[in-house]
Amino acid sequence: MDPAAAFARAVQAGNWPAAERALGVLLGTDPGNPAVLYNRGLVLRRLGRLADAVAAHDAALARAPEHVNAMFERASCLLELGRPGEAEAGFGAYLERQPDDADARLNRAQARLRLGRPDDALADLDGLDETDPAVRLARAEALRDLRRLDEAEALLAPRPGDGPELRAAALKVTTQGAAGKVRLRPTSWVL
Repeated sequence: MDPAAAFARAVQAGNWPAAERALGVLLGTDPGNPAVLYNRGLVLRRLGRLADAVAAHDAALARAPEHVNAMFERASCLLELGRPGEAEAGFGAYLERQPDDADARLNRAQARLRLGRPDDALADLDGLDETDPAVRLARAEALRDLRRLDEAEALLAPRPGDGPELRAAALKVTTQGAAGKVRLRPTSWVL
């Protein structure tokens, strides 16, 4: 069977181990192909092998330094690995090439929040769609960390269409401070 077709079928079926095997065959015949290396990074991320995914994206970028998708995915893996400084730098490099990418701005804001820089996070979030729950939560977290509690509280007020996952995440934002897990206003933040 053609390994490219096997890869496509495995991805369509969500069979990530089979997709990885097919990419292994493709890499055996064309080990320096940046597209194959990039796709390997995507598959490894799906398999939960984040450090290996970063290495695959590094290999793709070594061969194609302007591969913006590999830049984005590498930075995303670094964020998931708990390496916010490297993730921030990666999203910064990506945003130099794709400045209007809302997902990259949100992800860089998340990295900046983890680095204790809520002002910089807010700058990334400015102009993003606040109907997006992830943007709303990140903005509220930044406002909380800046001690702008009234603004954070207003942003987290229940809205029509808020699902239970959003309400649970909002509760987490309201019960965790920048320096640890403390209720910031125990009498007023009831969800």
